[in-house]
Amino acid sequence: MENRPTRQKGFSLLELLICLAVMMVVTVAALPNISKNMGVIRLQSSAQDVGTLAERARILAVRNNTTYSIVFFNANGVQEACIDTNYNGVCDVTEPMVVMAKSVALVTDGSGPSPNQITCGPVGTGVCPQGFTGLNYVPQGPTAFVSYNDRGLPCVGPVPTNQPIGTRCDELVGGNPTGFLYKFVYTGGNTPTYAALTITPTGLVSEWLNNGGANWGEQ
Repeated sequence: MENRPTRQKGFSLLELLICLAVMMVVTVAALPNISKNMGVIRLQSSAQDVGTLAERARILAVRNNTTYSIVFFNANGVQEACIDTNYNGVCDVTEPMVVMAKSVALVTDGSGPSPNQITCGPVGTGVCPQGFTGLNYVPQGPTAFVSYNDRGLPCVGPVPTNQPIGTRCDELVGGNPTGFLYKFVYTGGNTPTYAALTITPTGLVSEWLNNGGANWGEQ
């Protein structure tokens, strides 16, 4: 009996081309979501880095029995933040520092969604939405230096947009305890994406992500 070679079955060139075309369509359709997700990751990571830096400044202020401030500085188009240990108002290479991701920047002009929901409450920034509990404080302006005194409490200098003078760092401003809220924006996508960093009057640090409009969620 004659043995005939078995014919191997496979894909034809046309079938392979069709599969390749489908894969390309799916990839192109997914690119906007991939880009947006990468932007959110970069934004959240930058906010978390600044939050970690703030906690470190608090520890150092208590340990060294002094006052330290966080300074934001733009170097060659990249936003940096540092603990200004020599009080010169800029970030030096010898100081504890974080570098924010590309296309992430601190918002200082009030643009973007309102963060009032985050700090709402009886003595905060208005009435909270139903079912939401805010942090209940009025934050300093976006250009105020977040500082910590030797007790590890958030404070500001006599002029909030300046660093504290000597050891004077006010825990109360206008009778209200000192807290901060910084808003960050990622501009590398089709639309800006926003995150926020809060430092309550008790020193609690939290990161938030904007969910559209004036809605924020804690991360």
